[in-house]
Amino acid sequence: MNREKKNGDGELKRFQWPPKTPELGEIVKEYIDSGLPLSIADRSGVYGELEDEFARRHNKKFALLTSSGTMALYSAFFALKLRPGDEVICTAFSYHATAAPLLHFGVKICFCDVEPDTGNLNAELLPSLLSSRTVAVVTNDQWGHPVDKKKVVSFCKKHNLAYVEDCSHAHFSEYEGKYTGTFGDVACWSLQGNKLLSAGEGGILLTDDREIYERAVLLGHNLKRPKVDVKNPAMQGLLRTGFGLKLRIHPLAALMALYYLKNNCESWIESRQDTLEYFQNGLKAETPLLPMAKRPYVTSMGAWYGFKPRCNFQALNLKRTHLVDYMKEKGFNVKIPGSDILPSYELFRNAGNYFPDIPPQKVDFQFPGATIYSQSILSLPTFTFEEDRGTIDKYISEFKQYFKEYSNV
Repeated sequence: MNREKKNGDGELKRFQWPPKTPELGEIVKEYIDSGLPLSIADRSGVYGELEDEFARRHNKKFALLTSSGTMALYSAFFALKLRPGDEVICTAFSYHATAAPLLHFGVKICFCDVEPDTGNLNAELLPSLLSSRTVAVVTNDQWGHPVDKKKVVSFCKKHNLAYVEDCSHAHFSEYEGKYTGTFGDVACWSLQGNKLLSAGEGGILLTDDREIYERAVLLGHNLKRPKVDVKNPAMQGLLRTGFGLKLRIHPLAALMALYYLKNNCESWIESRQDTLEYFQNGLKAETPLLPMAKRPYVTSMGAWYGFKPRCNFQALNLKRTHLVDYMKEKGFNVKIPGSDILPSYELFRNAGNYFPDIPPQKVDFQFPGATIYSQSILSLPTFTFEEDRGTIDKYISEFKQYFKEYSNV
């Protein structure tokens, strides 16, 4: 069962996702025992089923499974024909893979500060980062909260820029009733183990643009698939080799994701929504912890990839590390999120030292929104089921005890 339980020494076990699904093991066994292929070079079988179902739910023409969300993004950037000297505006706060593939194309990344309460790209700042070399904008919907899609889309259309949506945190999140991943020129999802829709490892790309789709297919899906999917006359010489890479997902991983998509995804999202709202309301009522911010345009947080309440530690004269250490000592799974402000990483700060097509550059480290956001959030388990509420109550009670003991609130 997907919940934290007391073990013999009184400590809470680590939160696990996805939950145990015994019938999935039987389905995998049946697949193997039936002799179905463990390597698929075209779009047959489980690949086509999963791609068609995911594309249908998002009302998109083309879907392409990949080995990871990172490689889905790499495929998207390749398909957009990015080249050295291009500039791409990218959110300054996300998992590093939102931006890292750009470096392999010699692109200059122009990091955009984020909103201090949502952690999402601040669309009001986009004009200040625009130059004659800007070709695209990349956003991430942090922890499942959609970025302001209308503002980003409007900016991109006005300046003829490509829009790439990294939806790895936002499986089935909704902006004004419309799924994330349906606003940009191309969208990418991670199907990594901790995601609500999990393949263990995997990714998927969606687009309505045939050229983007065909170039992504040729990049990492050679041998048989291009002969069926690639129509561009100029690319016919590449139908066997493609561009030489193999970025395919494993069929058993696709089988896992397909099962969850058809049987569990919708009910898990509904259950997680109710459970985390219960958690947020309890924290708000009993402690100084602030709920995750939610803009009026957000009609669903979808899969809530992460549950990250906020706290003004400075106003309470408290240190975040002290609270985290206290909760850990009591056996609770409370952490400081691992992701940092992207330009602070060596990979981006000194990209020119590692990528020959990127000239050395000074990154102006002025990201007040990202600084406020990154220093205010806590990472708590994304409890999903009604039976988790007893454990949630214990979290709330222990947080309440901490603030009673160490603050003046």
